[in-house]
Amino acid sequence: MPERKKAAPRKKATEQFRRARVQVENESVNDVSAREVRIQQGGMRDVKKAESVEISMGGANAVDAKNVAVTMGGVVQSNAENLTVQLGAVLRSDAESAEITQSLVGVSQAETVELTQGFAGAVMGTNIHMQAAGSQYMLARESIHIETGGAGVMVAPRVEIENGFVGFVIAREVHGNVRALLDQRGALVFGIAAGIVMGLLARARRR
Repeated sequence: MPERKKAAPRKKATEQFRRARVQVENESVNDVSAREVRIQQGGMRDVKKAESVEISMGGANAVDAKNVAVTMGGVVQSNAENLTVQLGAVLRSDAESAEITQSLVGVSQAETVELTQGFAGAVMGTNIHMQAAGSQYMLARESIHIETGGAGVMVAPRVEIENGFVGFVIAREVHGNVRALLDQRGALVFGIAAGIVMGLLARARRR
């Protein structure tokens, strides 16, 4: 019988990063894979894989990391467990937890989203908290809480609004002073359409 080939040993997790640390200052580079990546007043095409990425007054096309922090910078697409954006902009973000302060976001999807003094095109998550901020569309699996802010469309099982406003809201429970612009039947039809739009946005994001 022919000898059975031995299986190749698995690489350790510490070997998945090509470099331990990469720091970019006042220059632009191509793709990078490192445990720690820091961009300061510079640019990078893609961060293929990293443990942590810090961007300050710089930008990147796509970032895939466990922790991503953006300050006065921008990212086209971010995939992270924990995302923090302050005085920056992110076109698309997918994270477990997203904390966005005084920033702009195109589409944000996370289990927990905190939007403070910023604006988002669409926010999708399990629990969404917004303070002194606004969004065109908000879709939550559990709850949406707003303090001094508002949204064009809200869809969630539970919605709480304090000193805020909403154009169209669909929820089983609504707490606070909410002024709806549609009656129940019109809101239901609009909600179905909004769900279809959000589904298309999610599919486009995955692609």
